[in-house]
Amino acid sequence: MSVNFIFKVIIIGEPATGKTSLVKKYISGHFSQDYRASIGTNLYIKKIKLESGEEGKIQLWDIAGQERWIKMRHTYYRGAQGALILGDVTREKSFLQIEDFWYSDITKYCPDIPVILIGNKIDLKKDISEEKVRAIGDKINADSIMFTSAKNGDNVEMAFQLISKLINERFSRKKD
Repeated sequence: MSVNFIFKVIIIGEPATGKTSLVKKYISGHFSQDYRASIGTNLYIKKIKLESGEEGKIQLWDIAGQERWIKMRHTYYRGAQGALILGDVTREKSFLQIEDFWYSDITKYCPDIPVILIGNKIDLKKDISEEKVRAIGDKINADSIMFTSAKNGDNVEMAFQLISKLINERFSRKKD
């Protein structure tokens, strides 16, 4: 497979929203019940094929959500072409910082990149309505709003396919 492109995608959100689990499910198809907080960032790479048939790679930067990484975080954003912002649907509180912190943080350092708001852990009992999540997505002008389960795989593949498609469309427009 010849590599025609490399897309850099950042995955951000509050601690324990399932960022690492979502990425691992996409990369390897596996899910682990163990929770281990990310330290700084974890980098994953996967070969992908766009709808056009063009082949390349997606770099996934799984960025720690803990506050102690706040000063380092923006360095990991550099060069990002797309972002997934995760909230945990079992903890409404995990969505509170999306508008006030996470979205403003990425728009400060990565303006004009496609953003998908993800409500993760849909396999569990919800603490926030789908309407509230969609309202947050509308407020931050998310390019898309999705609901996923890293545990059972619901919409995981679709989320990464969509961010790749959005990046490709945005990149193609900038080239013209």
